[in-house]
Amino acid sequence: MRKTLPLAILFSIASGAHLPLAEPAGQETDGCLAPLNTAAIVTCLDTEAEAWDQRLNTAYAALQKRIFPQQREPLRAAQRLWIHYRDANCRFYGAQDGSIRQIEVALCRRDMTRSRARELDAAMPAH
Repeated sequence: MRKTLPLAILFSIASGAHLPLAEPAGQETDGCLAPLNTAAIVTCLDTEAEAWDQRLNTAYAALQKRIFPQQREPLRAAQRLWIHYRDANCRFYGAQDGSIRQIEVALCRRDMTRSRARELDAAMPAH
C-alpha cells in the first residue's frame, strides 16, 4: 500500500484532479497505544504523524494550484503560522517531567497534523 500511495499522489498532482487519499494505517483505531512501552508508542505515533504530514503537504500543494491567485499568499501565510502554532502547542504538552509527556507530544503532533490535512483536503474547490 505504501508503494502505491506516492503514485496516487503524483497522479493527483500532475493531473490537477483531487483524489481523496486513503487514511494512513492506524489513524482511527489508535493502534499505536497498544505497545507496552513508551518508546514503541512514540515511534508508532511519529510514523503516523509523518504519513499525515505527507498527506498535508500533498493537500497544500494541490490546493495552491486550484485556488484563485489572490488566495495563494494568504494560504501560504496561514500555513506557516499554523506550523508555528502546532509546534508551540505540542511543546506545551512536553514541558513537564514524565515519560507520558513524550506520548502526549507525539499524539498532539499526529492529531493536529491529521486535522489540518483533512481541513486542507476539504477546502479543495470543485472547479
